[in-house]
Amino acid sequence: MRCRLSLVSLLVLTLAGVPAAQAPPDLSGTWRYNAEASDVAGAGGGDDGMPPLGGLGMPGRQPLGGFGAPGGMASPGGAPMDPEARKQRMALVSELLEPARRMTIAQDASSVSFTYADGRTVRYRTNGKAEKHQAVNGVVETETRWKKGKLVRETNLDDGMSIEETFTLVSPRGLVIETEVSGGVGRRKPLRRVYDPVD
Repeated sequence: MRCRLSLVSLLVLTLAGVPAAQAPPDLSGTWRYNAEASDVAGAGGGDDGMPPLGGLGMPGRQPLGGFGAPGGMASPGGAPMDPEARKQRMALVSELLEPARRMTIAQDASSVSFTYADGRTVRYRTNGKAEKHQAVNGVVETETRWKKGKLVRETNLDDGMSIEETFTLVSPRGLVIETEVSGGVGRRKPLRRVYDPVD
């Protein structure tokens, strides 16, 4: 009996010395894009007054055709895309890189949901496992996880292009999203976007 109590006591002391898992930061709320505080790379902005697509060293919209094979986009098999498929892929990449002007974030213990100005809501499980999502211009595969107090969402396209977004709460109350593109024509410098809370 005394031996059993000693084992229980040892277990309690051991567990007491293990720090509790830190809860992830609460990103919940409605956020508005702050263009003035955000990075704008490349020459000039888009025709809608927003930064160049992704601002990732790509002035304007034309360079999107450079993802994949030189001189144009390539299909997953490496063959040049037909014009219609290329147009659709450009629209998908544009959608993924364009900053949301306004979004509402809700989260629970296992997922984070984003609701956009057009009424779409997309829910991402934060277990780091791959899942498919229907975007406006195509289907993408994502992996979402919490990492060192930040939310990391990686979107992978079937031609090897990857877009990694890191969501960080900053003080005073604000949200910063760092977007980094790799694959296709190589890795680019991360783009920093700032969002202000909407009361």
